[in-house]
Amino acid sequence: MKKLLIPFLFLILFIFISCDQQSKINITIEGDIASPSFPIKIQIPQSLDYEVKFFEGENEIKYEKNGSEYYFKDLKEGKHTLRMEIYKNKNKVSERTFTFYYDTTAPEIGFLNVYLKSGELNVTAASPATDLSRFILKDASNTYNFNINIKIPLKKDIGTKNFELYAVDKYGNISKEKIITINTDEDKPPKILNDTLKISVFGDTNIKLFDDWTKDEDLKVFLKTKDGIYSTYTMSEILDDTTDDGTLLVIDNGNNITTKKIKIEVEYSIPSMPSGNPKLIDYSVDTFGWDYETDIESYIVETPYEYGWKKEVETKAAYARLEKANVAMIRKKSKFGTLSFPSQPTIRFSGTFVHLVRNILESSNENLYLPQINSEFLIGGETVLGKDSVVMVESGSILKFVSNSKLVIKGVFFIMPGPGKSLINGNGEIIVDGGIFIASKTIFDKVKIIGKNAKLIYLEDSEFLENSDLISSNDFRICLYNTIGYKTQINLFNSEEIFIKESTFKNIVMNNVNMLESIKSVFANVEIENLSKAYIDNSSINTMIQKNFSWSKIVNSNINDLNVENYSRSVIDNSKILNIINKGSTVIK
Repeated sequence: MKKLLIPFLFLILFIFISCDQQSKINITIEGDIASPSFPIKIQIPQSLDYEVKFFEGENEIKYEKNGSEYYFKDLKEGKHTLRMEIYKNKNKVSERTFTFYYDTTAPEIGFLNVYLKSGELNVTAASPATDLSRFILKDASNTYNFNINIKIPLKKDIGTKNFELYAVDKYGNISKEKIITINTDEDKPPKILNDTLKISVFGDTNIKLFDDWTKDEDLKVFLKTKDGIYSTYTMSEILDDTTDDGTLLVIDNGNNITTKKIKIEVEYSIPSMPSGNPKLIDYSVDTFGWDYETDIESYIVETPYEYGWKKEVETKAAYARLEKANVAMIRKKSKFGTLSFPSQPTIRFSGTFVHLVRNILESSNENLYLPQINSEFLIGGETVLGKDSVVMVESGSILKFVSNSKLVIKGVFFIMPGPGKSLINGNGEIIVDGGIFIASKTIFDKVKIIGKNAKLIYLEDSEFLENSDLISSNDFRICLYNTIGYKTQINLFNSEEIFIKESTFKNIVMNNVNMLESIKSVFANVEIENLSKAYIDNSSINTMIQKNFSWSKIVNSNINDLNVENYSRSVIDNSKILNIINKGSTVIK
């Protein structure tokens, strides 16, 4: 009996030890798809002490291992269930089964577009494979990875250059190569892609060109009509030409020449200003609209940001959503790409305004409401309104500066329109320091408005009395609509956009101004200097001086004396100029 009992106890002990070892092995298997180059991840604690084998049925499956990644070989496409057996000291201590799909199908390159433009090889590829990872493009010395398209600079005149293109799916399957061959010794003539040439008021065109080696900006472009030949720099002069067709001539750096007969469409005026947008909307409202018109390409909704004004929305509809900004302006865009004057601002306001019950306006970061019934409001010393503040002044209010005081606007300051006119007087300065100043029906008496990186200075239906001026420095946008200043000096230095409509001023001096646009306005004297640009339409000027590389276009206007000096350029269309002095410049009539 003892002889039988001892072997039986050893057998029980062996089974207990084996079961104990199995219970201590915690195996984690990740992945349900594999390929010859895409693994199944298997985590086995202390794996160096174990031997692992895989079986499908009775057939042992070969594999390669890299850490916890197991790459299976010689499997066919489809679903597989493997049995994993783990051995320690040649004894099987654990067994697991798992199922996965084995993918050996390589993706196809279903679409390929290859062209050479401006010295760059452009490759666009697509695949019908739903599991595509990327494309690989190789030449003799480089490998490039991309998703849809890629541009690669090439050198000219180095003979034939070959590329291999592959599609790779996310399981590492690689397609057959497609060979791309480029002859860098070949230089083809440029192509003109337009059938119609559109020339805007400012001479901008929609010319679309294509050349294999020459960049667009280096192509020489000429337009020949029955009345003259125009380069891209003189295209705006076509406004004097009644021709509706012509010939485009394009020359590349290799002196290859292309000509094409083309229709000509000319824009003779900028689009009218949008109307109908609200002046105020509650902050809880993010959608607003304006009057719809059919004679435009689209509407642009612009909002202020750190460096001026940016396009927030472009739409063909007459409404838009304003989600973040608290001020927006609308502009029409013509089919020539020309933008109209900005509309009146639409302001989003919060309902939490502090009503100013005292008649003294003091420095604040709060939203303030100044009711007309409590005016006049006194401004003393230096009053600073913070960049987060919105101040609304009811129509008909009076603001009075005391002892040469200053009002510094860093946020938004809005003098509201209404039946009565507001008045600001008293030998003071309104300094728009990075902020927004909007005033409707306001009289400025002995008050200077000084722009200092202002995002917007907008005046409408307003009037400057004696000793009231506007001085702008590095401002982003100034709009003066239906505003009068018979004795007012307007100085503009390093400013971005100036719009003057149906207004009258004594003197305007521009120095390095990106663009001044004037419509239906009257000026005694206008001086344009140092790279400044001006578009004058339907306006009257007594004396206009233009010098130091400045540019102007004068349309349907009357000028008594025009003096153009120092490499400047003036294009005159359908305007009456009594006296023209041209000193080392170009005047086109």
